[in-house]
Amino acid sequence: MQADKHIHSGVIIDGTGQPGYRGDVFIKDDRIVAIYPAEHEKVREYKAVESIDATGMVVTPGFIDIHTHSDLTLLLDSRGASKVSQGVTTEVVGNCGLSVVDCCGTYKDEIKASSSFLYSHLIDWHWNNYAEYLAEFTNKGISINVGCFIGHGTVRAQVMGYENRKPSETELQRMREVVAEAMQQGALGLSSGLIYNPGVFSERDEIVELAKVAAEYGGIYTTHMRNESDYLLDSIDEALYVAREANIPLQISHLKSTGTRNWGKIKQAIDKIKQARAEGTDVHFDFYPYEASSTNMRYLLPPWVQEGGWELSKAKIQDLELREQMMMEIDQGTSNWLSPARNAGWDRVMIASVKYEKNRFAEGMNVEQYALEIGKKPVEAMLDLLVEEDGAIGMVLFVMSEDDIELAAACELAIIASDGLALAKDGVLSQSKPHPRSYGTFPRALNKYWRERAVFSLETAIHKMTALPAQKLKLDKRGVVQTGYYADIVIFHPELIKDMATFTDPHQYSKGIEAVLVNGKTAYRAGQFLNPKNGMIVKLTQ
Repeated sequence: MQADKHIHSGVIIDGTGQPGYRGDVFIKDDRIVAIYPAEHEKVREYKAVESIDATGMVVTPGFIDIHTHSDLTLLLDSRGASKVSQGVTTEVVGNCGLSVVDCCGTYKDEIKASSSFLYSHLIDWHWNNYAEYLAEFTNKGISINVGCFIGHGTVRAQVMGYENRKPSETELQRMREVVAEAMQQGALGLSSGLIYNPGVFSERDEIVELAKVAAEYGGIYTTHMRNESDYLLDSIDEALYVAREANIPLQISHLKSTGTRNWGKIKQAIDKIKQARAEGTDVHFDFYPYEASSTNMRYLLPPWVQEGGWELSKAKIQDLELREQMMMEIDQGTSNWLSPARNAGWDRVMIASVKYEKNRFAEGMNVEQYALEIGKKPVEAMLDLLVEEDGAIGMVLFVMSEDDIELAAACELAIIASDGLALAKDGVLSQSKPHPRSYGTFPRALNKYWRERAVFSLETAIHKMTALPAQKLKLDKRGVVQTGYYADIVIFHPELIKDMATFTDPHQYSKGIEAVLVNGKTAYRAGQFLNPKNGMIVKLTQ
């Protein structure tokens, strides 16, 4: 029998959580056609065009990154370099309530501006609906699979802009129609970002109504919750409420508890999640193995400043009276809002990326250092920089506890995810000081929590990266090394795999990944990107 590839003599860890075993894998076209234990007599019946020696290495399913923001970067660089080099074969985009689509056309410029941290200024954004956006991946060709959520924040912005109010029944019905259209065209479900504009202005019953639509099509609901610090537990209650009322599976994004006074709450959070699952709610969460988060610096602004979109925010910052009020709120907080900057401290807020070359020197500095450099108070320096950069500033916040992260990692409901972007050491995606999670999440989880700390077994780690997210997303024939499944395969050195990216030097590919196959073709081998452009759009199992 003929095969295209024969991976032999490796330890197969199939993604199910079962113990690994030495064996051989045969691939024909985009599928796994046979798997045998090492030295099985039937191995001799196959002839392969290419033989890959995996002696001393581990053979696993391709890693599925359930929470990413590669919505545009994969269209800018088809290799998916920073991801495929760490073993990722499937990226899931459209998270945190943000989709790079405006089917209505009214607020296209504002939605594009809100996507600045996704490199929206570098791409011709010409699609007008969800189907056209998904078609871009196929038309341009990508070397990694992609699945997409429809973002609640974008849906709301399309229909009613960035206003702080409830939708009318007519507007809510139009939002239902937009979600339904996206689900029909290939979305995996609905995402929300309830700290971001305009999701921050929505109430839970609005989310329920849209989640019900996603549920009708078999989708899931994934949420960047309303609060991850003082009101973490309340936010979990809200997410669970939406899941129960809409009867939809729930994925809680990047579970964390930020600010030192909130460290330790992760145990209570996980207890709530486990209790809900015991009571029948299909709920999981994801996490990344770093003590810092990352987002746009506009998140530091009070919600009333964010209202109306960036152009209105900029005008408010430049209004001297309003500026005084917002500076006071940012520094001191209010009865119902606490700035992430106060939660962390200005010395723990790092400027990761800017839009214009004149401020490139600030990348890698914390705001306190930057303010000292230019001779201003931190809050003033931050506001002025936002205006200079048209709101397009990425930041990193050092706000989490290692003990909390380890507790999350150990939970059987945890999925490993990056919350990062597909970037590259060269080309247009090599600028700035992005969070190192874009380059190192999966090797870091293996190195730190399996090899160094023994938080979980290797089989469990692989399960959290492969079969578990595939099951959650209802992906067809992915996430397991099994006959008939797509040949998304990672081969790595178990004693060498390690992340190399740091906060000060993030554009560094991980070590220890020998080869990555996407749909049967080699996308990465021995440090080289082969860029076969055979990635697919993954959709819900029908």
